[in-house]
Amino acid sequence: MGLIVSDPELFGITESSATFSFCITDGSGPVDAPARITLNGEIRARSEGPRGTRVLRIEDLSPDSEYQIEIHVAGAEPAAPSGYFPETFRTLPASDARPVGSFATLNDIHIGEPHFGGIRTSDGSFAGESSEYPAVHETDSEVPYWRFMNEDAVAAINESGVDLAITKGDIADMGHREQFEAAAEIFARFRLPHHAFLGNHDHYGLLDGEQVDGYALLGQPPTPRTLELRGWRLVLLDTVEPGEHHGVFPDERLRWLENVLADTHEQRLPTLLLMHHQPVPPEFSDRFPNRIGMLPEHSVRLLSLIGQHPQVRGVLIGHTHRNRVRRYSASGRVPFVEVNCTKDYPGGWAHYRLYDDGSFRQEVRRTASERALAHSTRCRGFFKGGYRDFVLGPLASRSFSAGGKH
Repeated sequence: MGLIVSDPELFGITESSATFSFCITDGSGPVDAPARITLNGEIRARSEGPRGTRVLRIEDLSPDSEYQIEIHVAGAEPAAPSGYFPETFRTLPASDARPVGSFATLNDIHIGEPHFGGIRTSDGSFAGESSEYPAVHETDSEVPYWRFMNEDAVAAINESGVDLAITKGDIADMGHREQFEAAAEIFARFRLPHHAFLGNHDHYGLLDGEQVDGYALLGQPPTPRTLELRGWRLVLLDTVEPGEHHGVFPDERLRWLENVLADTHEQRLPTLLLMHHQPVPPEFSDRFPNRIGMLPEHSVRLLSLIGQHPQVRGVLIGHTHRNRVRRYSASGRVPFVEVNCTKDYPGGWAHYRLYDDGSFRQEVRRTASERALAHSTRCRGFFKGGYRDFVLGPLASRSFSAGGKH
């Protein structure tokens, strides 16, 4: 069998860059054959390997410009277009505003997770594996996958030049002390300010009769709280009902947020909210993963409050392990942004740039170390081949510009 360019993806774009992933295979599996990427017929990148999934980032593109993509390998047909790999793409428009700050987010890092994939029961419990439902186990490699996926994401964030990083919940897979201690070791690798808040999994120790203070073990102040970043306010919220999978936003949390938003409105500070659970209004509450989101009656009140405050430019969310952007009529133009998890496919983190006109830009990035790519690629076809369709989402949910003057 000849060479094949397999599983090409246009993973992310900005106004001046595009990031691609792909693999070259023959009849025996992945190979390290040379490849080149052309944009509008011009060679813009070359790759000599590795054997396995490759990630290439092409810089110095023109803003708001259309590019035709081709991946070429000697002896192989060019990579075929697909829903993940379009024939053409357009870079984001340039901004007239001044960049003032940047940060990165991780979410759903699940330290100590024993396995991922396989067959799941109706309550999400692991029930073995099969040829159609394979699984990966923490014992499959000398270093557990949850450790190297998170260590390598932290290393990438350290090199990205952002001002700070935030982890949006589900840090300890079952809320056990040793999992928080391992997470603290990984977070200690950050060479920049790091902030974290807890998700539903971080309280699951309660189900085993173990009550630990995750914030204390991580050396983090509890939420809710706020951060200041170059003229923006970042608001870290608590949406957890300890011991439950779904989220809540009861009266005391709503009142706290009302006061914070009154302050940012008065000061005319562009504001981002960060939380673990996604809000779910009643009309969307009957389908997974909405059933594990915030209670509909609490969601409606939150959406209404946000709609009263145009200085809120976005809501950044974890929990669902997928890339998706939603907007709700009660909240106007505000994007509610879910981002894929760090621990499996596609395995990565989100990069945010903030501007002085109140706009911001998101680019989801894939952790590109060789071991991270091998693991995340292995997970891509889980759940009878449907996992990629569920988590990757459209390009516009991974790379976009939002906000600006209202």
